[in-house]
Amino acid sequence: MSYTTVLAIYPGEKVEKIEELRNAFGSAPYVWNVLCQRYYDTEDGGWIIGNTLNTLWPRWKDISIPEHQRAVLMMTYDRAYVAKKDYARATKDIRQFLMDFPPAPTHVNHWAHIASLFDADHPYPGIGFHMTSVSENPFRGLWNEEKEAYDSPDWSQTYDLYNQLDHVSSQA
Repeated sequence: MSYTTVLAIYPGEKVEKIEELRNAFGSAPYVWNVLCQRYYDTEDGGWIIGNTLNTLWPRWKDISIPEHQRAVLMMTYDRAYVAKKDYARATKDIRQFLMDFPPAPTHVNHWAHIASLFDADHPYPGIGFHMTSVSENPFRGLWNEEKEAYDSPDWSQTYDLYNQLDHVSSQA
């Protein structure tokens, strides 16, 4: 079974594992599924078929979609993180998302727990995610054969998702 890893992000410095959430289908796939159902009229699981997911991902810039939905979508992206200054905002956005798309009680869903992590006001400068263990951790650098260890991540590829959202909103 795959899992989602919650990461403490220290931009430009390091990444630490906070915890693992079992069954990654309760994280990113849940978000992708409900958003594809809403905006592309797909059936349950329809985000996997065709190019629907590739069409969804850039819609974080689409201001016709409520900002809280775009924020939660961005939390599923590789190399995105929420800066400490925005923990309360992330909590609010996740809870609003869950009101828009109530999870089925018979399915795994990690988003209420993720909201509680932001609500706990951890001291980390940022929190990011490795949404599924079946891929390489996007906050890990490349494997270095000489060192037999991973290099530091390319910090120029990581980003504060709320800075990105605020920039798009200011351009509208």
